[in-house]
Amino acid sequence: MPEKPTTAAGYSPDQVARVKATCLYLATKLGDLMPELVVVGGLVPSLLIDQKKLAENVTPHVGTLDLDLGLAFALVGEQRYQEVAQRLRNARFSPDTNDEGKPTRQRWRISDPAVTVDFLIEPEQKC
Repeated sequence: MPEKPTTAAGYSPDQVARVKATCLYLATKLGDLMPELVVVGGLVPSLLIDQKKLAENVTPHVGTLDLDLGLAFALVGEQRYQEVAQRLRNARFSPDTNDEGKPTRQRWRISDPAVTVDFLIEPEQKC
């Protein structure tokens, strides 16, 4: 996974456009599950506010490199994440890898240059 930029210059408008396009594409593949998902993270400002129509004295949001989605606990608790994973595979997403090269369960990637999708899932509670 690429390093997160330390300045606004490190965020490409093309990458933000790819992340937005990935979000829309993913919505078409997970449509009936969308009530169980919420977009969080760096894409949110550009979805809520048109960054091209800001007042002159307002600095636009720098952007994002990936798509972060919060998953409802019910989706995970009912083991429906397996269905999500299969839909992602059918839509040409593949599991991403961690820094050690091992597949991750909660991060997927698509396209080249890649856009990653992080599913934010609450860790299982050990009783």
